[in-house]
Amino acid sequence: EPLPSAGEPLPPPSTTGTQLSTPSTYTVRVNGKSFTVEVAQGGALASVQPAAASAAGNVGAGAVAAALAGNIFKVLVAPGDAVSEGQILLVLEAMKMEADVVAPRAGTVSEIFVAEGDAVAVGDPLVAIG
Repeated sequence: EPLPSAGEPLPPPSTTGTQLSTPSTYTVRVNGKSFTVEVAQGGALASVQPAAASAAGNVGAGAVAAALAGNIFKVLVAPGDAVSEGQILLVLEAMKMEADVVAPRAGTVSEIFVAEGDAVAVGDPLVAIG
């Protein structure tokens, strides 16, 4: 079928093979946060909810949260590492400046919720110290 010329209305969109025949559920990660998205028949969004298994839902009292919004530049520790109070855990890049994220207390790194290159918002969990 030839393309319409300038000023001519576009043909109606094709409906073959573009619609979902059954509802589907997806887990989508946006800016480091997981969401459960249900897509109804025809492709319309039926619901969007924070995912139950997101890192934020698993954070305990030993979590170190992001004080700035930015990107994770370097992760300097791994799960199982013993850390002392004030030790640099990771480096966060915010507004083209690097900021060290330090351990608020001594302990053992039990989990790391971010990876190098991840974008984080203020309050996002970064590392858990047990």
